[in-house]
Amino acid sequence: MTLQPVIDSPFSETAKARLHSETRTTDFRGEMYTYEHINYRCDETNIEFTTDEMDFDNLERVYVQYRAKHDIPSPKELTEMREMYGLSAAKMSEILGLGANQYRLYEDGVMPSEAIGKMLRSIQTPAVFLGYVESCKNQMPEAEYEKLCQKIQKHLIKDLKARNSISWFRELFSPHVLGKVAL
Repeated sequence: MTLQPVIDSPFSETAKARLHSETRTTDFRGEMYTYEHINYRCDETNIEFTTDEMDFDNLERVYVQYRAKHDIPSPKELTEMREMYGLSAAKMSEILGLGANQYRLYEDGVMPSEAIGKMLRSIQTPAVFLGYVESCKNQMPEAEYEKLCQKIQKHLIKDLKARNSISWFRELFSPHVLGKVAL
């Protein structure tokens, strides 16, 4: 966001408004967050105001802290994860049991609940996502299901090999993965 340091004030025909920032604390979902609040302040009236873009950026500073505290994936991470499997946002919503447009809204920056955030983080693990796909197997054409399982298998094997420990073996042979991965 590029902001002008000085603009004409909407509260006076002759006054200017200057870019101003201050540390503020706000309540978001019952938790207090401190962030750098950006606004303009009229030189003549001392009235502070924001633009829509400033409001978005101020809220985003709180969202970043909330996401970090509760380990909720960012919109970018959600988009990358969905694209990794070649799915539309609507299909991802369907697989996860969300509303038809909900996954797209999370990709667009809407903040999920803490519980949904944990679910979204968990499906970054291919074996977990495979479990979701398996549970809605009958909701998609067989060819689509098989193609998606093949994509997940590739990522699952890559993920398990990268772990460099024996835990990959236990995960590979867990009940919801066994029989799905072609070694």
